[in-house]
Amino acid sequence: MMTQEHSLKKEACVSYTGKCMNVDLSNGRHEIQATDRTLLEAYLGGKGLGFALLEKYAPNPDPLGPENPLIFVNGPFTGSQVQTSARTCVVTKSPLTGSIHDSHCGGRFGPRLKAAGYDYVFITGKSVSPVYLYITPEGLEIKDASRLWGKGIFQTNDVLIEQHPGMEPRVACIGPAGENLGRIACIGVDRDRQYGRGGVGAVMGSKNLKAVVVDGNEPIVYHDEERFSDLNKKLTKDILTNEGVIYRRQKGTMKWIRLAQEYEFLPTRNFQKCVFDGFEKISSEACREELGWQDVGCFNCAIRCSKVAKWNGHEMEGPEYETTAFLGSGCEIADAKDVATANFICDDLGMDTISAGVTCSFAMECYEKGLVDDWNGLDLSWGNASAQQEFLRKMAFRQGVGEIFADGTRLAAQKIGKGSREFAINIFGMEISGVNPLGCLTMGVALSVADFGSHTRLWLTEAEMGPGFTIEDIPEAVAAGLDTINIRNCMIVCDFVPSGLPDLVPILNAATGFEHTVDSLMKIGTRLTHLARRYNLRNGRKFT
Repeated sequence: MMTQEHSLKKEACVSYTGKCMNVDLSNGRHEIQATDRTLLEAYLGGKGLGFALLEKYAPNPDPLGPENPLIFVNGPFTGSQVQTSARTCVVTKSPLTGSIHDSHCGGRFGPRLKAAGYDYVFITGKSVSPVYLYITPEGLEIKDASRLWGKGIFQTNDVLIEQHPGMEPRVACIGPAGENLGRIACIGVDRDRQYGRGGVGAVMGSKNLKAVVVDGNEPIVYHDEERFSDLNKKLTKDILTNEGVIYRRQKGTMKWIRLAQEYEFLPTRNFQKCVFDGFEKISSEACREELGWQDVGCFNCAIRCSKVAKWNGHEMEGPEYETTAFLGSGCEIADAKDVATANFICDDLGMDTISAGVTCSFAMECYEKGLVDDWNGLDLSWGNASAQQEFLRKMAFRQGVGEIFADGTRLAAQKIGKGSREFAINIFGMEISGVNPLGCLTMGVALSVADFGSHTRLWLTEAEMGPGFTIEDIPEAVAAGLDTINIRNCMIVCDFVPSGLPDLVPILNAATGFEHTVDSLMKIGTRLTHLARRYNLRNGRKFT
């Protein structure tokens, strides 16, 4: 395939590659261009750069149309020596919400994309047949994926890794849920990681794009390497000695099952309750015992919050807190292995475990109330794990009753009617995550006003639990918090890094050559909040 490569800007910032790739699957063409420095100065990278690109080139696309871009985009920290530099994101217009959307991921895909030499890959169009992309410093190959169509994420990942041994290839791919345009479909990375929320897998499936494989060994150059190294060593030491990090390494994100139970915000029985009698059986301690957890980390991460589980012949990373809260307590399932099995099904078939879990609990309430005539023989009573697992498969393949629920709770409630909308728990179509807002008012506000209703926009449970926090503190805490997380998602740095912007700004400047302050970055965060709100209002963000 011919490649058109434009001359790259000599003034491109360091810690970036200075290059981007545009791919049009409709005609099979691509071009390599210089990354726009003005956009980097205005939005840094990651979420900010992706949102700016979407606003500029696709202000009002059909989410499942060829004109809707799928943008794999890194930040200045991605792939660097900074702790948690695995983080990367996908930006698109969500088919689940109709809103602007960013979905973040760990693992090793983002660092390999930067090592391939690209700040981002901007994909539009639709291939006439299934394809995958193979991206290296030498350019792009668009390759046939017909034999992979219909396969799960695990098999697809393994086949492509074997086919492209290279240096350290990494794969982002979809499963049957994405191929069938399920609006809660995710993109799987490194088998066990996901760009999880908002139906990004359906956008990929709508393009007949099965996978993206990236590989390379392009080095990262820093503006002031000596200062960057010194600051980064201190940051790393601060992270490794932080008590919260040490506790997280031991318990994982699953620490929140016990804490949410104690503080009464654990989603239970489709958000009808805030505590779950069976929580001990799905706690972090139960998972370590029942699933034989082993601590692992993403690329360049010493926090090691992830856990490898092995049970009944299965192996995967997980389950995480969100998965367990919604596939577990949300459905009143009190068995660590049952939750892990449901997690395994979602990961392989390519469904967001949060939206899938909330949709399952919504379906169980519909079953309890007798609102659907034909359940295909499934007994979706509360706590029935085997029925839940079969129901998940039906959702992914749009089979039988699964067709009703394959696109999440909002569209399912529209199909079912009969008052079901009253307990279809979503915000503008996005199944809410993290907490039951009945027990955590601050999170309810944050979920409602964020660019989409997810705990990843802002996590304020500790603040609300802390001494001296009052209801009057909520507006400022939410507004400042959303703008701050915007900046972290532009850099990109993991939410679990316990350091604030005053510690991160000097490292950013040493890496890039920018001269930012906390105030200048907060202005970017606010600018990004306003951009997202304009985009969503223009695209008709609404409840129905």
